[in-house]
Order: sequence, then C-alpha cells, then structure tokens
Amino acid sequence: MLSKLSFMFGVVLTKLIFIMDNVFKYFNGFFKGLTGLIMTVLGLGIAVEILFGGGAMFGMTVIDNVMAVINGLGGAGFAGLVGLCVLFSLLTGK
Repeated sequence: MLSKLSFMFGVVLTKLIFIMDNVFKYFNGFFKGLTGLIMTVLGLGIAVEILFGGGAMFGMTVIDNVMAVINGLGGAGFAGLVGLCVLFSLLTGK
C-alpha cells in the first residue's frame, strides 16, 4: 500500500514538474520575442530619427532617451557599470 502511494505521488510530482517546465519555456519564449520586438523598434526609431530628424517617430527623440539612459548609468559609478553589464547580458542572452 505504501509503495503504491509512493509511486502515485512520484507520478503526480513528475507531471507537475513537466507542466511547470512548459510554463517556464512559454514565458521564456514570450519575453525573448518581446525583447526582440523592442530592440527592433529601438533600431527603427534611431534610423528614422537620423534620416528625418528628432521627433519623427511618435513625437519621441529616441537618441536623446538612449543617451539619457547611458548617462544615468555612467553617472552612477560602479553600480551603473554593474547595471550596464546585467542589461547587456539580458539583451544578448549570454
């Protein structure tokens, strides 16, 4: 009786782990796609701003916003460097 109960618990636990693995794979793929889309729009925004001037894409100045983020990280000293490394690793997937 105990071995059958132990076996059933193992089967349920294995199914639960399989389901959670699929959920994590789904969200991982979703966020990779979302990050790719954001990077594409960012590149498009920079190209449009270079070609047509500031504010040509949705009224935003993309290059100024990117420069503000870089300057903010640069002005934060070592914490900014660590943040930049973390951001780089998230965006490159390494």
